[in-house]
Amino acid sequence: MRYDLDFKMQVIAYYLQGHTGLATSEKFKVDSKLVQKWVKQYQSGGIDAIKPKTSKAKYSSGFKYKVITTMLTQGLSQSEVALTFNISSPALISHWHKAYRQQGMSGLITKPKGRAAMTKPFITSKPDDEKTLAELKRENEYLRAEVAYLKKLDALLKAEEQAGKKQGSSKH
Repeated sequence: MRYDLDFKMQVIAYYLQGHTGLATSEKFKVDSKLVQKWVKQYQSGGIDAIKPKTSKAKYSSGFKYKVITTMLTQGLSQSEVALTFNISSPALISHWHKAYRQQGMSGLITKPKGRAAMTKPFITSKPDDEKTLAELKRENEYLRAEVAYLKKLDALLKAEEQAGKKQGSSKH
């Protein structure tokens, strides 16, 4: 569940008035670990550290490397490093560390998600005798794919038609 900034500030203020983490968690009906996390975030980074993230944070490979090296050289836990660098999830640091151990710096580079966007077929409006060999090859490849697609579609339609005829003849 996501909590808004006002709610977090109320919880932190109540805790900072001298109430225990357990009393605070019971009053606001949240996990005591969450209370501790918000208080630590607030104390280390102020109000910006507890603001709900509006979009998914993107981190450069250099930043990820700095986080990992800081953790390793200073012997900090993932939670401590997450607080230091204002990273919402310590598990993210674990993921980066594993990728770095297995693949080095290349493991820290963000890979694009999903499939690449389809490109438009490269068929120019030039006359064929003015097209380069590469343009003709691309056009030929596109046309072959189009013919194969249409043949498959035709075969599916015929099979569907045959199935319809068989069903129709069994009813009579």
